[in-house]
Amino acid sequence: MRHWKTTLAAVVMAGLLAVTALAQKSGKVGSVTGTVENDSGQPWQGVSVTIDNAQTSAHFATTTDATGKFSFENVPAGDYTITFNTQEYPPQGYSITIKPKTTLKQDINFQKLIAANPKMAAQLKKARQFAQLKKHFDAGIKAMTQMKTLQQQLASEPAAQQSATQQQIAQLTQTAVTEFQQAQQAAPPSDPNLPIILGNLGLAYEMSGKHDEAAGAFTQASQLKPADPGLLMGAATNLAYSGKLQDASADCQKVGVLAPTSGASCWRNIGVVLYNTSQMAKAVDPLQKATQADPSDADTWYLLGDALMNTMQSKMVNGKLTAVVQPGTVESFEKYLQLAPNGPHAPEAHQALDVLQQLGAGVDTKFVAPEPKKEKKKRR
Repeated sequence: MRHWKTTLAAVVMAGLLAVTALAQKSGKVGSVTGTVENDSGQPWQGVSVTIDNAQTSAHFATTTDATGKFSFENVPAGDYTITFNTQEYPPQGYSITIKPKTTLKQDINFQKLIAANPKMAAQLKKARQFAQLKKHFDAGIKAMTQMKTLQQQLASEPAAQQSATQQQIAQLTQTAVTEFQQAQQAAPPSDPNLPIILGNLGLAYEMSGKHDEAAGAFTQASQLKPADPGLLMGAATNLAYSGKLQDASADCQKVGVLAPTSGASCWRNIGVVLYNTSQMAKAVDPLQKATQADPSDADTWYLLGDALMNTMQSKMVNGKLTAVVQPGTVESFEKYLQLAPNGPHAPEAHQALDVLQQLGAGVDTKFVAPEPKKEKKKRR
């Protein structure tokens, strides 16, 4: 069947060629030429021009040259539609009649066309805005991608090279911020792409350490797209970096309503921010909320246990230093070991439980408990 269709197409094409050849031989052919000018009245190169005959299915195509000119030669006489296709405007089609031994002149000037049609002016403005938006957005994404690649390379680079790489990362981060800002400026207030632009701007701000600006961008994006929990999470994380824990908590509560699993990640992110900045006492509450929202996450239980252990207090009892273990400390480490008995933090969890057992019985004031190992945690 496929061979039959191919053969039929070849027959039809051969028929068209035969008709064209017959028309040429009989002298029943004509020509079409013209010039295309853009919305500034200048020659427009690269515009696609086609002519089609609905009755014979004849189709001819060309593009304008550097002077905006085009031409079709030896076209069988008949009625056609000539269409001008540009990237900025809808196709412009006109009915034409090609007569034997005659050259039809068909020009189009988009400057005059727009002046006579206000809707086209609006289309032009919209098209140009989108072109600018896309140009800056793509440049911002490119800078972010390059920056992430350099960040991955940084860990394995010799110390002597790291300074130069860090400078490149800083430059790319600033480039991303600038490009996303310009994309935002090019976007109309009602543009559906605006939340995406603002979300990426927030991420670029965050990577450059500008957490107030990042929180503002994420919040603005979330207001435009309130059903997206990721935007609220971005705002909450950067509010935590800025020390605005009440506002960060309010955003996490909203995230929990939208998506409970995302709510757990939001609380965990706040806890990680505080944990990594050695604010252990403040990290306890969001980490507890994270374990309540998602009890199956082993790493969160370890973080909670470590934060609780680092906020232990002590008191003197009969000349001995007795530790006042925070409620839930032992249970947090035990929960981690239940969920991840061979996990990366299993040795530290076992060590912490041994220390807690000793401290719980009371120890001599000369006893120094080993400090639980801390490492920088990653947000989700």
